Amino acid sequence: MKKLKKDYLIFFGIFILAVIMYINWITMHYASDTYNIMNIGYETYATNWSLKDGRLIMYLITMLFAKLNLPVEAYVIGTLLVAIVISCICVIKLKNIILKDIKVNLTKEIFIIIASFFTIFNFMYIEDMYFVESVVMALSLLVFICSANLIVNRKSIRDKILAVVLAIIGVIAYQGTAGFLIVVTFVISLLKNKVELKGAKKDIKTNIKMIIIDTLFAGVVALIAVCINMMIVNIVGNITGQVQARVGSFSNIFSNIKYIFNNFTTILKENIGLFPTNLLYIFLSVILIYTLFYDIKTKSKEFLTIKSICIIVLSVICGFLVSLGTLSSFYTGRLHYSIGSMLGFVLLCLIMENEDEIFRKIFELILIIYSIVNIYNCIIVTYQHKLVNKYEEQEIQNLNQYIEKYETTNGIEVKNIAIYTVKGQDSKTYFENIPRKSVVTYNALRCDWAADGLINFYTNRDLKTISLTKELLIEYLVQENENGYGIVNNTLVIECYMY
Repeated sequence: MKKLKKDYLIFFGIFILAVIMYINWITMHYASDTYNIMNIGYETYATNWSLKDGRLIMYLITMLFAKLNLPVEAYVIGTLLVAIVISCICVIKLKNIILKDIKVNLTKEIFIIIASFFTIFNFMYIEDMYFVESVVMALSLLVFICSANLIVNRKSIRDKILAVVLAIIGVIAYQGTAGFLIVVTFVISLLKNKVELKGAKKDIKTNIKMIIIDTLFAGVVALIAVCINMMIVNIVGNITGQVQARVGSFSNIFSNIKYIFNNFTTILKENIGLFPTNLLYIFLSVILIYTLFYDIKTKSKEFLTIKSICIIVLSVICGFLVSLGTLSSFYTGRLHYSIGSMLGFVLLCLIMENEDEIFRKIFELILIIYSIVNIYNCIIVTYQHKLVNKYEEQEIQNLNQYIEKYETTNGIEVKNIAIYTVKGQDSKTYFENIPRKSVVTYNALRCDWAADGLINFYTNRDLKTISLTKELLIEYLVQENENGYGIVNNTLVIECYMY
């Protein structure tokens, strides 16, 4: 009971911190997908996006909002708040698994909580929280942590089956975080699997064999879950007649691996605009230098440098697992969540396994700095997205004046929208005065899935989206201007750019 009360207090504290970090979005924000939802309606979005992607849980959630006829603001804020609650539960669960059967002092426990928090609420997670799907993304993390715990501490065939079932639920919830199951299993196994050396009571070493077995088992479980999810996607496709464009083919794996090798350093360097450029490299370098110094000076048999490198390498590999099948959404944070969790896991292990007080304080100081940077970074990125919403509204006001002037001058009412998608100009998807270039700072007017919804929302019009015919495009190109839009007869043509 005492432990339960303490967890409630911890939950309250980290929930408040998470709310502070995401307050810019809790007060309502409009993702590019939000405009799409408002334009096509809950049921169409649930069917054409969630169901088609095999995300059955998100489909049911969206259909519930449709049946209750709740406003989109309730949908956005509600899913975000539930996602924060689930994410905080993830932090508590991760902390409890790590500290189970281990006695630590209050200071060390506090730092384990902090490390667990920023393992979950990492910089890549900002993009996950941007979407209404944040609720199922958070759910996937929770069930993956529970599955990993069962994998490491499995005592029966029942535990193995339950681990697989939880993994399947996690992948059905959201496929993009599947690699996290492998990383969290490795870290838990790393901390839990110890063996006592003969003739030395206090001399304990890491059981490498069991760690490898646990990690491989987690990989098999994740593969089973992904395969089942792909079957669900195919079944849904056959029933609805819709083809999932984001599911790749096994024949593309080798070409995808080549692409990953050529571009993964860009992800680690630029962090997809969700974390300052090169800052991840700086943190990793500082940590590894101190860890190596610790191993040499203390002659540690725990080999913390090797363990840290293993976590880093595995996190990077798992961060690109989904991209083996498809390169769709390659430059997005939501597919590289494992990379975002990497620093948190490394610091968590270094604080847990470090017996030298001076070095532990150094790693705790690094954790504090990393935490402050994460909080500030999250507030800045979410604020810049709110600025994008403001600029979008201003841009649509100018567009509406353009439409009204055309209607008055020509005596023609604009009734349709046609999207002209231009390739190779993805930089135009962003506002020039927004420093961070990422998914959360897209200009929705330049996104082919959101432009029509954005225009209808801010102009209060009900323009019908039609296909861009060859004749319509030719006439538009004659009058094309620097604003990236024009009107042909009764159709507004909007230029959108591939990202």
